[in-house]
Amino acid sequence: MYKVTQAELRPQHSGLSSLFSGSIATPEQPATDATRYAIFCALWAVATLFHMAQSRIYTSQLHYVLLTLAAFVVLSKPSSVVRLLALIELQLYEVFFSLPAISNHWLFTTFVNLTILQALLWVVIKKRSLQVDRAAFLRAFAPAVRLELLVLYFFVVLHKLNWAFFSPSASCAAVLYKAQHAEALLPNSPAFILANIYLTIAIETLIPLLLIFRKTRNIGLVVGLVFHCVIAFNSYNGFYDFSSMIFAAYFLFTGYNFSTTIHRLYKNSINSWFAFKQRFSQFTLSHTLLWTALFVFLLCGIKIISKISTDYFQIIWGAYSFLYILLFLLSLYKARQYFPTRLFTLPNAFFCLLPLLVFLNGISPYIGLKTESSFAMFSNLRTEGGITNHLFIPVSAQIFDFQKDMIEVVASSDTELQRIADEGKLITFFQLKNRVADVRPARVEYIRNGQRRTFELTSAAPNDELLHKSPSLLRKFMRFRMINKVDPQPCQH
Repeated sequence: MYKVTQAELRPQHSGLSSLFSGSIATPEQPATDATRYAIFCALWAVATLFHMAQSRIYTSQLHYVLLTLAAFVVLSKPSSVVRLLALIELQLYEVFFSLPAISNHWLFTTFVNLTILQALLWVVIKKRSLQVDRAAFLRAFAPAVRLELLVLYFFVVLHKLNWAFFSPSASCAAVLYKAQHAEALLPNSPAFILANIYLTIAIETLIPLLLIFRKTRNIGLVVGLVFHCVIAFNSYNGFYDFSSMIFAAYFLFTGYNFSTTIHRLYKNSINSWFAFKQRFSQFTLSHTLLWTALFVFLLCGIKIISKISTDYFQIIWGAYSFLYILLFLLSLYKARQYFPTRLFTLPNAFFCLLPLLVFLNGISPYIGLKTESSFAMFSNLRTEGGITNHLFIPVSAQIFDFQKDMIEVVASSDTELQRIADEGKLITFFQLKNRVADVRPARVEYIRNGQRRTFELTSAAPNDELLHKSPSLLRKFMRFRMINKVDPQPCQH
């Protein structure tokens, strides 16, 4: 790490001005790690807001309200460690409240949050002080988070290496391409759709490889930023929740010049706003007309936006992502690029724990554990029922039997199980027994191991396995997809 000036180490002040400390950075005087910490916290809070926006869950529960407020509180002073901890605490509460039904990006967010808490504990114990050095704090958790992102990309690509994903008639790449509604710009021919499948694999493989090496890192960031910016506009789903999380994680790969560029924009924007208010705050006819025109322009803009898109957060995402990419490209014009040293060097072997858990989560389908929230989103992967469509990982790799014990529900008095029967889906016995033990339906007919069986609640023995739930820890962390009885598997999350 290069030296920084005393001005950069100046104590931060309270209020919004604490977003950045010290003088404006230049290539000769780069932004400090304390500044980078504040920027990361701001981006992390923005990612939380996009997560809430995608699901429209701001006020459905009290903890959602508090989580939304916590994100804004962090944005008001992102340099605050206490505010970040409050945000993380509420995020973790929301996750454990929702498990096992959480999305892939929110689970990855959980791993990052646990890594941040791990780093905080490490810094406090190492310094034997509750006065946290934000620069040291960032340097403690950033390497592990970078490794976790690479592991995420590894499984995103690995899961797609199955014959169904390479089939134009079934591939999620084809489904999502059509949902992009880019017919006016790109062809919709079978050949182009097939090319898009291979292009998807190529891009998602290249991004982590380019990020690893310093000389190619900026190229990888540009490719990744543009890729995740574009897919966030897909009509199939609002992927800006996933993309905003990726943008925040990408920041840890960027050089100090990017932080300097953001710093300069922030300071210039604040100065321009105060200058504007000072100039036009006096009451005159021309000033009154100007403020009135601005107010009318704002109302018209809201009206136009509401007509352009029902999901106005896509417009907000567009503004946010384009600004992020523009600032990053501007930072590349600097004569010399400054990067953090030892990008993947963990401060202690203790920090291997969370990257290993991320790896375990990703490999779960291949060892017979859960298939949901295992980073296999939109991959067409099937590993259940003793059948796999993966190109080279065999079913024999499974060391647990959860996926081997598949059930076909024939009929049931429970509406959820009857829906599964009507759709012709297969589920694991793990899912069936926990559903039956939970809702205790009067009757369930199902086929297991080729044998048709009937469960009657009134005549069921007390020790009937369908009346006994799996251990709570398994139910909290294990979730399985429903699958079709015949392949190829449809595109699903």
